[in-house]
Amino acid sequence: MNKNIQKTALTTSAVLAGMVLGANVNQNNVHADTNTDHNTQEVVTPIDQYNKAQQNNAQQLSNLQVANQQKENALREDNAKAEQQDFVRVNDRIKAIQNQVNSQNEKDQRTANDQLTAKTNTVRQSEQSQAVAENNAYQSQVDAQTKANDQTVANQQQANAQELANAAKHIVTPEQKQSQIDSATKNTQQALDQAKSDHDATVNKLNDQLANDLKQNAQQEQAAKNDLKQPNQADSQKQLDDAQNAVNNAQSKANDAQNALTNAKNTLNANQSALTQAQDAQKDHVANAINLPAGYIDAWKEYVNTKEKNDYLVTESTYPDVFKKLEALDKKALKNNVYNTDPAAAKVPVTLNANGTLSRDDIIKATQFAVSLLNPIREAIGVTPYKITNASIDVAQDVANEYRKDNWNTWDHEHDNDALDRVANNWNIDDLGESWAGDGSFGQVKWTPNNGDTEFIHNYNNLTLNDLYQGVYSSILSLLFKDADQGYGHATDLLGVRAPKSDYVVGNSLGVSFEYGKGLKAWGQTNVGGFHFNTTPDASSKDIQRVVKEGYVVDAADPNAKVNQPGYRDEIAIPGQDSQKQIADLQAKVNQAQNQVDQLTKTANAANQTLTAAKAKLADLQKNTTDAKNSYQQQLAAINTKYSDRVTKLKADHDAKIKAENDAYQAKVSQLNSDLQTKINAIKAQPENTDQLKTQLDQKLAQVKQDGQHKLDQLKQAHEARLQKIQQDAEDTLAAYKTNLDKTVKEARDQRQAKADQEINKLNSDHQALVRVHADQLNSLVAKDNAKYVQLKAHLDSELSTLHTRLFPQSVLTTGNDSTQQVFTSRSGNVAYVIPSQQSIATDSVKTGLKQTNSTNDSKGLLSKGSNNDTNRLPQTGNNSSLAMVLLGAAAAMFGVGLVGKKRMY
Repeated sequence: MNKNIQKTALTTSAVLAGMVLGANVNQNNVHADTNTDHNTQEVVTPIDQYNKAQQNNAQQLSNLQVANQQKENALREDNAKAEQQDFVRVNDRIKAIQNQVNSQNEKDQRTANDQLTAKTNTVRQSEQSQAVAENNAYQSQVDAQTKANDQTVANQQQANAQELANAAKHIVTPEQKQSQIDSATKNTQQALDQAKSDHDATVNKLNDQLANDLKQNAQQEQAAKNDLKQPNQADSQKQLDDAQNAVNNAQSKANDAQNALTNAKNTLNANQSALTQAQDAQKDHVANAINLPAGYIDAWKEYVNTKEKNDYLVTESTYPDVFKKLEALDKKALKNNVYNTDPAAAKVPVTLNANGTLSRDDIIKATQFAVSLLNPIREAIGVTPYKITNASIDVAQDVANEYRKDNWNTWDHEHDNDALDRVANNWNIDDLGESWAGDGSFGQVKWTPNNGDTEFIHNYNNLTLNDLYQGVYSSILSLLFKDADQGYGHATDLLGVRAPKSDYVVGNSLGVSFEYGKGLKAWGQTNVGGFHFNTTPDASSKDIQRVVKEGYVVDAADPNAKVNQPGYRDEIAIPGQDSQKQIADLQAKVNQAQNQVDQLTKTANAANQTLTAAKAKLADLQKNTTDAKNSYQQQLAAINTKYSDRVTKLKADHDAKIKAENDAYQAKVSQLNSDLQTKINAIKAQPENTDQLKTQLDQKLAQVKQDGQHKLDQLKQAHEARLQKIQQDAEDTLAAYKTNLDKTVKEARDQRQAKADQEINKLNSDHQALVRVHADQLNSLVAKDNAKYVQLKAHLDSELSTLHTRLFPQSVLTTGNDSTQQVFTSRSGNVAYVIPSQQSIATDSVKTGLKQTNSTNDSKGLLSKGSNNDTNRLPQTGNNSSLAMVLLGAAAAMFGVGLVGKKRMY
């Protein structure tokens, strides 16, 4: 397919309005004043007088400046002297204060040192007294312990002598020792054997008891489980499956009933809206129609009768006669058709969804309005008129939503074919027709500054149904009568002239939607959007039935397709021009739709009641099954826990008793072996002769002496520890005293210094205040002097100006625009100084028209996809005038701004 892109640009004009000043200078003659001295013949000119006056003025101003400077300098010197004297005074006082503080600090430190010395002497005397008392007490303890040690040694020596004297009684031969050891060992082994036998018997008894207890516990556990009644899972599951199937069936019927009810309500709402619309139209007597020039219908009938099979375009090369007729008729049609404002519709608000699309109700109203405009033309041509169904409305809404999901810019990228395919697949239809027109009459378009630049902003707030109707009306005019450069692809789509002699699936159920993209830019405009005219195939139409009979497979003719489901194929009324008959027909449709809603409401209520009962039965079965299962599991878990805990306790008790028995047995074995070893050691230690006996006795005596010395050593250690504590206590007492003394001295020093700092800060602050007073005095004097100078200069300038006016008479310059300017001759008499008088520059208000034509069509199947943007007035800038540029008060520029429009291929 050939693709053409044609851009239609509105002329952009710029008008520069300039003011050309034609100046006629009428200059008065200037006569110099003369002084004639018959002796000197000296002539005093006006210029000399003016120069003399200027010199006198300058001298007076200079004299005043000198006098002011002298006064100011004198004040500066006096202030500096006073400030220096005050600085010396303050500095001397600060030194005296600090010396006083330092002197008192030294005195406090000497007093503190004297107090510390006295305290140290007292503490040292106490320390010495305690040490003497401790030494005396220690010596007494040593004397007593020494005496006790000597007595103990003497006693041991006497006992040793007695043992030696009876040596024969204590001497044992090696044979006797071995006999004693054997006897002790035998007795111990017998005791060990008996202990082992007793231990084994006890352990076996404990193990037997555990085994018996565990057996009884297992028997009791099994008996408890046998008493439980386990639910029959198979029966419960069958009941649940049957109940679930009943719910599913009821849910399906309820869904079908609800869908049918929803569609019936939509039909009722649409018919009621159409009835209200028709009644309002009758009341306000506002009608909009497409007025066709003579010959328009005949031209299209000629195309239908002569067109080739499956053609859908009218071009100059294929149908030259029809093309030329339509091209000429388009101009007349555009001239003769103007939208009539509908006051009733202007009261009905239209609010777009958050994604920039129309609500379903507004889509219905836009579609009804479009069909009321197009069907009379289609019927006159002899093609199937449009009808509106719930499906065609919902399809139109889906298309707008899909465009926004893709953030699609139709102004720049033609149609969103992927979005159209998704919607067609969802509704099980072969193809989805679309003609598209860019908005230029629905939204409000404003010329808005933007960061130093300007752009056209489409605004969709505070719109009414009248705005929507106007947008639809303008779009249809563009698609029908501005479509020659598109081969009339949009016109053949909207007028239905494609269907005759066509094997393609052509829709005749219409849905008109709108969408725009927030921030979407195209052609210097922002928030661009447009109207979608989408056609949906209708299985009941004669065109579809003919194609099916010819053997073509048509998805839209499938009874199972979504588009053919109950409710979706219900028709929505179309308001017509015959108001009385239309209102009666609409009222009948409303009554019929209301009856259908009432009947379907009963059906839906009954289905919902059946569904509720089925759900309740299922819920009861589920609850009972779950409760029984949970109860069984809970009781089973309780039995398991109970007897498992009992097993754990039995084993724990058994293990504890075994451990206690093992511990007792090991302790007894250890004790028997220890006693045996002690007996063997004692037997072996018995002396075998006098020398061994003497050695043992000497060892006892040495141990006694060692014990006595150990006691003396302990007394010495305790004594030294007490002496060290006496010394440490003295040091701690002196350290604490010195810390408190230093703290007191420091606190007194800090308080004294803070008080001194406060007085010093006061002295410094007073000195700074004096400096500020002097500075304020000087500033005040300077200000007064300056004021005198300014006053004198103004006075002198005024006198000089008066003199200048008197000496140099003024002329008048007349300009070409009737304004005046004052002109003064310069001192040389040659140059003119121009002082502009007040001027005003007025500009006419500018009305700028925006005309945007976007058409896009794509022959995917027989889709007509086009865009068009019709004329829209822009608001004015300012209140009554728009000032674009003022240059030096002499020129003004006004620009008439138009936008470039374009049509794209379909």
